[in-house]
Amino acid sequence: MTIQELEQLLKPELENLINQTKEALGEIKKVAISQVWKILQLTIASVIQTIQANAKDISGPDKKIIAMDLLDKFYNSVFVVIDIPFVPLFIEPIIHKYVKTFLMILVGSSIDAMVTTFKQVGVFSKN
Repeated sequence: MTIQELEQLLKPELENLINQTKEALGEIKKVAISQVWKILQLTIASVIQTIQANAKDISGPDKKIIAMDLLDKFYNSVFVVIDIPFVPLFIEPIIHKYVKTFLMILVGSSIDAMVTTFKQVGVFSKN
C-alpha cells in the first residue's frame, strides 16, 4: 500500500472520528484544555491502530507523518475554542495557536510512546 492509498483509506475514518467527537461534545462551545488532551489521547490511539492495521509495509517515520497530519486535521475540525483557565477571554484567541503548537508537540511524543507500548504488550507485532 502506498502512502497516498493509505491517506485515502483513512479519510473516512478521520471524518468518522471528527463527527463522533463533535456529537459527543454536543452544544459545548468551549472545551477545557485538559479535556482536549484526553480526547486527543484517545484519538491518537485510534489513529495509530488504524494506520498499523492497514500499512504494515510503510515505514514507521512515514506512518508518524501521516498520523500527525490526521491529528492536526482532527484538532482543527473539532477544537475551535479551547478554554484556558485563568486567561482572560480576549487574550485566549491570541495564544490559541501556541496552545495548539504545544499540544501537537505532545501528540508527537505520545505517538512514539503509544507505539512502543503497543509493541511491548503485543497489540502490534514487532516488525
